[in-house]
Amino acid sequence: MVKTKKKRVRIDASLKAIAGKQLTEEQIKIYVDKFNKDGNFPGHKIPCTITGKLTTAVGPWLRKKVKEFNGVENLLRGYKCRGALKAEKPQKVRAIGTKKRKNGKTKVDVKDIPVMPTGTKRPQTAEEFREASHRECARPDIYLDNGRHCLDCPHFANCENELKCLPKGFKFIDGEFVETRK
Repeated sequence: MVKTKKKRVRIDASLKAIAGKQLTEEQIKIYVDKFNKDGNFPGHKIPCTITGKLTTAVGPWLRKKVKEFNGVENLLRGYKCRGALKAEKPQKVRAIGTKKRKNGKTKVDVKDIPVMPTGTKRPQTAEEFREASHRECARPDIYLDNGRHCLDCPHFANCENELKCLPKGFKFIDGEFVETRK
């Protein structure tokens, strides 16, 4: 089989899109005519209307964009590249988190931390504390340090947690822990 060189049609340099520059009215007219005739653009590139970055526009992607913009001329006048669209979106505030890498190591990622309201919290009423302590222990450090007992917990009188207990030989009488064994 004999290989032959494909004859390339040279494009006039004044017709090509140049990075960083908008298309002129003359260029837009030529681009629309070329698209209607051949189904593609001279040089196969179109510039972003915001950044001026050149994007290759061929095949199904080009046809999809022409449909999106309702015509070739609207595409050439209003096309925004991916980078410009990302820059227009409002930035999300990300929380502190961790990301796993492919090698299995964990990387701690510190992002923008939202501003927390400052001020003092009002003290809880006895009823609010009972309701909260029903779901969770107010002082798990005391509970775990005392061998899963609530001895010397300052919240023992108002606590309604199902884990609430005292070691054998101790009772809670009149707001005080009293040893009953002798």
